[in-house]
Amino acid sequence: MTVKSLRLTSTLFVSALSINSAMALPIDWTGVFGVDTHNISNTCRTSDAIGEAQKPLPGDATGTGVRTGTQALRNGDCGATFQTYTMRLNPNIIVNDGVTLKGELSSGYLRGGFAGDDSANNYDGSGNNAYFFTTPAQRSALNVNQMYMELYADTALVKIGRFARGFGMGMIFDDGRDPWDRFLTMYDGIDAEMKIGNFSVAPYYAKISSYNDTKNKPQGQPVGDFDVRELGLVAKYDNKNKDFIASILYAKRSSEAKNSLYNSTTDGSTPADAEIDRGKTDITIIDGFVSKKWNKFKVTAEAALMTGDYGQVYAKGDDSKISASSGVVDLKYDLNPKWDMGFLAGQASGDKGSSDKFEAAYMHPNFQIADLMFRYNYAAFNEGGKSIFDSSITNARFFKLYGNYKTDKWTWKGALIMANALETAKAGSPSYHHEENYRFDSDFKQDKNYGWEIDLGFDYRWNPNVTIGGYYGYWMVGDYYAFTNAAKELSLSNVHGGGLRATLEF
Repeated sequence: MTVKSLRLTSTLFVSALSINSAMALPIDWTGVFGVDTHNISNTCRTSDAIGEAQKPLPGDATGTGVRTGTQALRNGDCGATFQTYTMRLNPNIIVNDGVTLKGELSSGYLRGGFAGDDSANNYDGSGNNAYFFTTPAQRSALNVNQMYMELYADTALVKIGRFARGFGMGMIFDDGRDPWDRFLTMYDGIDAEMKIGNFSVAPYYAKISSYNDTKNKPQGQPVGDFDVRELGLVAKYDNKNKDFIASILYAKRSSEAKNSLYNSTTDGSTPADAEIDRGKTDITIIDGFVSKKWNKFKVTAEAALMTGDYGQVYAKGDDSKISASSGVVDLKYDLNPKWDMGFLAGQASGDKGSSDKFEAAYMHPNFQIADLMFRYNYAAFNEGGKSIFDSSITNARFFKLYGNYKTDKWTWKGALIMANALETAKAGSPSYHHEENYRFDSDFKQDKNYGWEIDLGFDYRWNPNVTIGGYYGYWMVGDYYAFTNAAKELSLSNVHGGGLRATLEF
């Protein structure tokens, strides 16, 4: 046997061993793939001519053509037509009886992306001949959203690595399990859940952020003054025989002086200071959840309170405390196997802008109550560098009446939503702009009405793995958005639109 043939035989033998070793680890793949399309009219919420072509208004300190404190959007393109996709793969690798490796891989930004965003770049030297020739723009990189080991022991289930955390109704902490959830509460750390009968206790520790790309070089350098950490405990009582769950989460999140996870905005008059280091923060959150079902009636409720040191949230050198709260209650009744109806109510506190405490609570962006109201960051439709999906319910008291009709294949949905602002601008006092995140001096009074909305939708179960869905929403915009901090208010225009989507779960 020649040396060349010996090498070939050895290579094949090693490859065979590798294949056998790899096949010894069972790998279970689950995931989601979906595509959708949306068409929304009147995203500016006004028919007035505003934007870059408008002459500066009194009080326009930034030169943007918009008066400080106004609800007007900066550009005049008020129609939005967009298509997105979501793609998530969840590997589950059973290493042995005591450990499993789990994860989540996704493409693009926010666990998906926009249709067409990866085929925009032509080869520079191809000229007019490249009309039908495109190459990937490489903006849909593969992201590791989760990757952790689960260790099974007699007394605890331990997670170590990068994992998602959800709690209660997902009002503050949400693990992004819904197929179309764009966000997730992500931790790099360790979690240990210990169960005794119906009781469980889960202490955890995680690092949320550790460096700033623009300030901390080389990237990933372990400099302590960029760190954000969280230490917490979840206690839970789950009695499945009585359909009763009660749990509480207690956590302390602290950040060092130069962390990049939190930025502050000023009063809007000095754009150069729009983003500054928040400084040290030390926040305590207490989040409680309860769920009880009696035959056909179910009650679910969650309430959260945040207190502590919030850093320079208003302006540079101005340290503030935080005292914010939020809560939601959901009452649901199953009329019969086909019909159910419910009533949801809640609120997220707002900031007055006139005290040394920051009082606004921002719910998780996955937690939404309507198809249009609060659903999108409407300013981001025409402003670069922002996500249209990064929108949280804040400074609001809301009510939702909903109902569903279900058959073997179809689910028909309807809802009526109403909402008001808790804090609004008052003449002659400082106020806070909750959408743009800055404090300003108000000269006029602002209405509290966000408006009302009616939503209609359906889901059709094409087969056990594929669902086709659609919706239409009409938002009667309230006078809260007419505010300009001037005598003349905006003429409002109602928002309406709909969409379709196809979801594959496997």
